[in-house]
Amino acid sequence: MITSKFIFTAIILIVTSSVFGQSKRWYSDDQVKQGQHLFQKKCAKCHGVNAEGEPDWRQTDENGEYPPPPLNGLAYARHHTLDQLRQQIQVGSGMAKGEMPAFINKISTTDIDAVIAFFQSKWTDAIYQSWKTRQLVSATKHLNIDEAPKQHPGTYWLKQHLSGAKVTHGKPMKTPVKGIREVKVNNDYVYLSEDGRYAFTGHMIDLSNGSDLTVLNQATETKRLLQTYSIKDMLIYPAQGKERAQLTIFTDTSCSFCRKMHKEIPLLQSEGVSVHFIPYPRRGLDGKGYAELKSIWCSEDPVLALSTYIDERVLPDLRENCKNTGAVDAGYQLGNSLGISGTPLLILENGKRIKGYKTASKIISTMNIPLEDM
Repeated sequence: MITSKFIFTAIILIVTSSVFGQSKRWYSDDQVKQGQHLFQKKCAKCHGVNAEGEPDWRQTDENGEYPPPPLNGLAYARHHTLDQLRQQIQVGSGMAKGEMPAFINKISTTDIDAVIAFFQSKWTDAIYQSWKTRQLVSATKHLNIDEAPKQHPGTYWLKQHLSGAKVTHGKPMKTPVKGIREVKVNNDYVYLSEDGRYAFTGHMIDLSNGSDLTVLNQATETKRLLQTYSIKDMLIYPAQGKERAQLTIFTDTSCSFCRKMHKEIPLLQSEGVSVHFIPYPRRGLDGKGYAELKSIWCSEDPVLALSTYIDERVLPDLRENCKNTGAVDAGYQLGNSLGISGTPLLILENGKRIKGYKTASKIISTMNIPLEDM
């Protein structure tokens, strides 16, 4: 075991030295040419011929999803390690995170590196150098070799192969299938063999009743995480008359479909649905939505302030020494824990997620509440 630890460490350090050397970029001109051919064939339809992405890639569509972003160094790709870029191409968007297909077993690892080489060739020297510096830090940061004996072998190897992924510590949970265990990786689920050697992604379906066990587990985890957010920090639009259901919505005032979703609230209330809003500034703590949400949550009447801003685009001044700004920060952290990829995100009482704008009648139909006078 000691020998294998040292061999593993040595291999990583050798690769780190060769891939991230200071003299030049890690790829060759031939790799770029090969990658260009593959990119045009497999990726250009979505990400553009020159990896420029969609012009409006920062704006969500009606389902709360972002269009394909640029891969030319102007968006998120420059923040990912080489292993993370490889993983993204292999597994695609993953569960409930977009429409990018998975290319695992469709193109070789050599081809994947060539594709990365092509779009990184579009990066400026300054962007590439900044990226390369982060790789050196990441390569040593995740060498937790001494943790191996303390963990299930599956979670240990997942941590080593999925650089930067947040893998659940401890023994993976049992599943109804003998010899298969489940572990949470970031906001998705991975299934492992008992010995930890094999891992696969996807949904586990109980064919006897059609239940999607993966979705049920996600719903359970969603409900658990929602309970960590104080109900006092939510903006609540109560049901009219007897409450028949509750709906939680992650919203961002800078999101046009969130504003459209807000127009459906009166109809939901009239049908006995209480709506609980949680702030989620989708562009981060430096984005426009963050400042707007803070002003609203800090106002004397936050519910009225939110409705007024939606209807009239009038934003209250941010009060000094406001304690409610923590509610916006907490909402952002909760949304990240849930793996939100776009707003609005609707969550039913059973933990089921509904992505993007939906009409009140569609939501009520999903809740299985009989329609009354609609």
